[in-house]
Amino acid sequence: MIDKAATIKEAQKYLARGQVDKAIAEWDKVAKEHPDGNTFNTIGDLYLKKGDKADAIHTFHKAADIFRKEGFALKALALYKKILNINPPDALALQALGELNEAKGLVSDAIKFYLAAADTLSKEGKKEQLLEIYEKILALSPTNIPLRSKVAEIYGREGLISEAAKQHFTIARIYAEKGETEKSIGFYQKVLEIQPLNREVIIDLGNLYERTGNLEKAVAQIREAASLFPQDVDIMLRSAEVHIMIEKFDEAKEALGRVIEIEPANIKARRILGDIYIKEGNKEKAWSEYIPVLDEILLEDNYDDAIKLLATFRDIDPLETGKRLVSLYMQLGDQVQAVRELCSIGEVFIEQGKQKEALNCYREALKISPDDDSVKTRVIELEKDIGKEHISIGAEKTADEAVIEIDIYLRYGLYDNARNLLENIIQKEPDNIDLHLKLKSLYVDTGDKEKAVGEYLVLHELYIKHGEVASGERMIQEAHEISPEDLRLAGMVASPASEEEIAPPPSEMPSIEDYSEEIAEADFYSRQGLIDEAREILERLQSLFPGDREISRRLESVSQVVESGEKTEYTAEKKDEEPEVTEEDALSVEEIAEPALDSDVLDIFNEFKKGLEKELEEEDYETHYNLGIAYKEMGLIDDSIREFQTSRKDPKKFLNSSNMLGICYIEKNLYPLAIEVFKDAIEKMEDRGEPYWAMHYDLADAYEKNGNIKEALDIYTQIYGWNSKFRAVSDKINQLRTSVIESTEQKKPKERKDRVSYL
Repeated sequence: MIDKAATIKEAQKYLARGQVDKAIAEWDKVAKEHPDGNTFNTIGDLYLKKGDKADAIHTFHKAADIFRKEGFALKALALYKKILNINPPDALALQALGELNEAKGLVSDAIKFYLAAADTLSKEGKKEQLLEIYEKILALSPTNIPLRSKVAEIYGREGLISEAAKQHFTIARIYAEKGETEKSIGFYQKVLEIQPLNREVIIDLGNLYERTGNLEKAVAQIREAASLFPQDVDIMLRSAEVHIMIEKFDEAKEALGRVIEIEPANIKARRILGDIYIKEGNKEKAWSEYIPVLDEILLEDNYDDAIKLLATFRDIDPLETGKRLVSLYMQLGDQVQAVRELCSIGEVFIEQGKQKEALNCYREALKISPDDDSVKTRVIELEKDIGKEHISIGAEKTADEAVIEIDIYLRYGLYDNARNLLENIIQKEPDNIDLHLKLKSLYVDTGDKEKAVGEYLVLHELYIKHGEVASGERMIQEAHEISPEDLRLAGMVASPASEEEIAPPPSEMPSIEDYSEEIAEADFYSRQGLIDEAREILERLQSLFPGDREISRRLESVSQVVESGEKTEYTAEKKDEEPEVTEEDALSVEEIAEPALDSDVLDIFNEFKKGLEKELEEEDYETHYNLGIAYKEMGLIDDSIREFQTSRKDPKKFLNSSNMLGICYIEKNLYPLAIEVFKDAIEKMEDRGEPYWAMHYDLADAYEKNGNIKEALDIYTQIYGWNSKFRAVSDKINQLRTSVIESTEQKKPKERKDRVSYL
């Protein structure tokens, strides 16, 4: 382990003597044991000092990577700016900036930096990385056809044939979704020229022909696919469906036979085959195919389809269809239909001479609808036919059979029947815990506390007997909860633990030392001028530690920055005096140098613009406004002006669009147009808040740049009266007054000379 502070001091000594290499060596020692972004940033600066740009860039990348992983995006941005200042076409830095902009939702900026990175990678012949970048670009604008088409063209030239085919395929699908069939077919054909055995394209083409009503081509396409892929189940299924459309059932059955041969349990094939048999009038064969299909339908909760299907085959298999219908109606809660189906099944059993099975059906129907006189009458008739000795409740029943019947009674609220049956069975199996649990629950549900406690006591003894002491004690506790006054429980209930015994230990209070990283982050934001971010962190810390003087001092310093409108840097203790990323390194999005776009990259960016504009509706003012902002950020001022002129038509966007339009006119040195736009907007503003005065400030700026000093000075003075600290307006007033005085002084000699001449 090295002494970090001592090593840094040694490095500083070497640096003071001009021995940069030795200073780097000392910092390398620190980086090996304490690798962090600030350390690598310092090493990169030293490499740059000695003129070693390659090592400087490599080290700055290390620092930026660490900052990104730690979540310090702004510090990473500062490092990438350094890299691009040294080497503007650095692909890694450009890609990283694209990713950071994408994370913030700045799509246009992200694409801009990705394209610049792609340009560098293309020139360096790095195809794999180039492919990755283009995938990122396309993901940000997935339906932009001109953009995809241009990328596909570049892929072809780069020798990335399969990737070019993939883009053509995607474009074909986009056109298909838009209903532009001919264009879609054209791009599908482009794929087939490259990949004649592209399965998805062949299937899509067949589907496209089918949707547009060209069944002849659809059939030809699917036959070709079936010959190329004879073992492909999906293609065989499509072949069957297409042949059914043109009523060529034999060809369809042949394709389905192939599917079932490959996958005997293929539900879809059996359903289609069942459909064919229905069309041919062969319901018995259709039913045999549909039986496994029914289970699949029920798994998908398609109850209506299942009911319709079962009703279709009632005459083929009344018992099987009837049983399934009863189950379905019970799941749906339709008891009337369930009773009707049970009675229908009962009648089928009677016709077959199976009175006992018929009676069971009617008895189930009676449980569901106990007030149905017709069902009761049928039960009595069947009982007379069979003989009551064969249907006596509980006769010769096993415990398992009894439990099933008990559950049925309970389900329909027949508590007396359930209780009688339970009490009868328990006499035969007195040690059966499951039966006692059911009887206990039944007594509790019906409010018979005395008998319920009796069952709890029995269960207590049975559990103890089986060695399940905890369960036995739980029975006593539950019994006491429902009937605490029962004398049978006296002395059996354990006393609960006191609150002191179960109270959790007090949690430790947080310490300010636990938040050192947050304080360091606030310091960094403050130095970079990101006052809102710094203040948010400090206010949160102050709420946690209201009495901490250091937090209060930092927060007061940040507040002073806001009031003065200037960046105020305060001093914070730095451990071991380790250098950090400085204010000069700090980066805002506006400060990043615009990446140069040339060759194919510029073509792609133009296609990106065309794609956006082509898909944009005139009335979509929100998108026009956002596009104007994006164009302005890219330096495309003419395009930006056009978009703001459009979005200005929307009353909701009028003020913001006018403001941005005026600013664009100023950037183009069209000051009279800017003045006109600002004045028009101000006349329509009802609110006299900050936006109102901000617009006045921009108007004054336009007047000033147009040479209308008096008008500018008048407006700045009005703003000063509203808020003397707004945008350092006092400085503006002083500058203009000085300019007016100097101009006046220059004119005075000339005026005296003219006067003398006149005299």
